[in-house]
Amino acid sequence: MEAIGEKSDWRAHVLDPDERRILDGLPETFVMGASRFTPYKALDLVIAAADRVGLPVVIAGRGPDERRLRARAAEAGVPVSFVIAPSDALMYALMQLSAVFVFPPIEDFGIVPVEAQATGTPVVTGPIGGQVETIVPGVSGVIAASTDPADLATGIEAALRLARFDSRILSERFGPERFARELQRFVQV
Repeated sequence: MEAIGEKSDWRAHVLDPDERRILDGLPETFVMGASRFTPYKALDLVIAAADRVGLPVVIAGRGPDERRLRARAAEAGVPVSFVIAPSDALMYALMQLSAVFVFPPIEDFGIVPVEAQATGTPVVTGPIGGQVETIVPGVSGVIAASTDPADLATGIEAALRLARFDSRILSERFGPERFARELQRFVQV
């Protein structure tokens, strides 16, 4: 078990040789965005924000918006890598290795930011959506003033300065034990 404040080691997850080559080819420090490639997921904002802070970007997922995202990536002044349809193990490794996970869409909940925090990676998101309830500002991430690339870039810079956090404590808020306890409490009312 890792010490409090340390990220778990992605190598503990089973990766095939092609997945290991993908990881080996990534920059040492990068910003990540991941979701289905559709316009409302706003992965173009992840690219724009990382471009403003001068950090490489990894975009993971797949979907019909890939061509537009690749065109935006070609215009960026930083390297942008695409990982198409990553396995669960590769997605975990990508999240764990990323310096910051940026999540610009407005969602009812947003499980992906919870998953990123569970790997020990801070999350940057805009101020609207259920995902803001999953972040402990100043500890596990930053809630930016807006999803404008300049505000997200400011959030990335702030997230890079955060101290390591104990991801187990944060992710336990969404674990099965708490769910069972809260459900039992609700039923007893």
